[in-house]
Amino acid sequence: MQLMKIQKTLYRVFVLVNLVLAISFMLYTVNLSRGDELWDFQVFYGAVHNVLAGSSIYTNYGAAHLPFWYFPWVAWIFIPLAMFPFEPASFIFLALGLTITALVIHSLTKHYEGFDLFARLYIFSMVIWLSWLVYRVGQMSYFVLGAAVLVMFVLARRGYYLAGLLMPLLLLKPHLFLIFIPLVLWLGGWKTLLTAALSSLSLFGIEFLVTPDWIRQMLALLTKGIGSADINQFYKFTTLPSLLGLGQNYTGVTYLIMTAVLVAISAVIVIRFRSLPIIPLLSLALAASLFCAVRSYAYDLVLLIPAMIWLSEKWSIKTAVMWAAAAIIPLLSHFSAEAYFVTMMVLALCVCKAISIEKRNKVPVILPQN
Repeated sequence: MQLMKIQKTLYRVFVLVNLVLAISFMLYTVNLSRGDELWDFQVFYGAVHNVLAGSSIYTNYGAAHLPFWYFPWVAWIFIPLAMFPFEPASFIFLALGLTITALVIHSLTKHYEGFDLFARLYIFSMVIWLSWLVYRVGQMSYFVLGAAVLVMFVLARRGYYLAGLLMPLLLLKPHLFLIFIPLVLWLGGWKTLLTAALSSLSLFGIEFLVTPDWIRQMLALLTKGIGSADINQFYKFTTLPSLLGLGQNYTGVTYLIMTAVLVAISAVIVIRFRSLPIIPLLSLALAASLFCAVRSYAYDLVLLIPAMIWLSEKWSIKTAVMWAAAAIIPLLSHFSAEAYFVTMMVLALCVCKAISIEKRNKVPVILPQN
């Protein structure tokens, strides 16, 4: 009994020390990344000011001359940040993102009911390590994660109309949801499909009124990306082609046949286990989507969090090791192509768990009903 108390105390001390170290490292990185080094946030911040100035958002921004390759409403979301100078705006952006991530962890761990406070703190600390590149470059990955998890819970509560209205949030980065979005529309049926079309087309319509040729501008910028190779020696794509040492361009369309094969594999996996409850099924679909994404960087690994929490449903030393591995692999690989191993690991573990559940329950596979 005394030994168990000592082990429990040591575990809690480790969790707290790890959390302090993770937060300290994050703050150090944020301080290091001020100014010209928040490359992606410069794109969002610059696009917002172009919106307010009535200029085209489809141009290059910042010292790195990175393009704005998103749908128009991505810039609109960040309009409130335009009230602040660049540095305070970047801190607000990070604080909001971390708050969303904490809410995601809280909501999912509460849903599965197998986590105490220290398990949640451990997960949050590992997420900080895992997502170092998010706050290093100022990406919106936390917001994309929040949108996906919000849709998951809305569908689980049969909010089919609302799930469709939220579709533009998933279109912040549609290339990361190649399996997830079709599954959402399938689960929600015609109700979700109808409101998804209405909400998305309405936003497109607004932009046509403001900038009639915005599609031409966007395509012109994308065309330039097709001819530009990603030659960054550090933050390479976390995709299978990059892992195999194959160069990719910035749009990620160099190896479409390989991507098509990965999409097919991912679709088969999700269809195979479509009898899972909605939240685990959509968590699996998120991992499968990242597995076959045409273009992904290590900052997108946060989309694996729902699947990893599902895998951690029965908290144990094994699940704690999984989270540690997910944090250490990107660090050791300098958040480059080898970080794709985390995606492969999580998807493989999800498949193993789904098979285990199926064998245990021995329930026939049925189509989900509205």
